[in-house]
Amino acid sequence: MDEEERTELIVIFHNTHEAIMGERSLLDAGIDTRVMPTPAALGPACGIALRVSSADMEKAGVLLGEAIDGIYCRNGEGVFTLWNP
Repeated sequence: MDEEERTELIVIFHNTHEAIMGERSLLDAGIDTRVMPTPAALGPACGIALRVSSADMEKAGVLLGEAIDGIYCRNGEGVFTLWNP
């Protein structure tokens, strides 16, 4: 498995309802995801975020669609950048 497949991405949402429904959709589709608090460094987003492997992000993006407010990659302690595949 290469580094790209191991990278965990942080998906943030417009609201908590979309985050909870997104988690359910991903789990139902067999995509490994973990709920986490949205890092404060990402600004005033919904308080819940999901961690998803970059290897699963294309499929996750199709399932989550417009519910996604942003997808970030952690580049260090408290440093995040928008993810560009």
